[in-house]
Amino acid sequence: MNRTQSLVSLVALGVSLVATACTPASTSSSTSTSAAVSPPAAQAQAQAPLICQAKIARQWRGKTTNAKADEYAAYLSDAIKKFRTIKGNLGYQMMRETVGAETHFSVISYWESREAIKAYAGEDISRTRVAPRDPEFIIDPEMTVKNYDLAGADIGCK
Repeated sequence: MNRTQSLVSLVALGVSLVATACTPASTSSSTSTSAAVSPPAAQAQAQAPLICQAKIARQWRGKTTNAKADEYAAYLSDAIKKFRTIKGNLGYQMMRETVGAETHFSVISYWESREAIKAYAGEDISRTRVAPRDPEFIIDPEMTVKNYDLAGADIGCK
């Protein structure tokens, strides 16, 4: 698989993760006698994936050796599943790419606000939160993360 194919695979994986991780657990459905009648705007918003409501995207990056990549992927996946229990978190994506002898990971988490990130990460939201086992895996750890204001998203948004 070449680098372009790998990137396309990552994007496809990320989109499917967002669709899975960000769909509300329960959505109310409207029954109508007329197919032409649309649900109220509030109900339509409740049916849209939560990612559509996010205001901030927080991106972390790290890399490990290929020999440790599968073990780290499993560890990281378990760790970030906890994001969904944090107030203000609206979902996440985890991506990976093999580059030579290393495997690079990127996690993008979606948040309601910078205040919600502060409640999770502390006052300086640009600092990385190091997971307990990261030192076993991560090569040249990055000590900062990027927090982007979302200017738009088209991932199943209605």
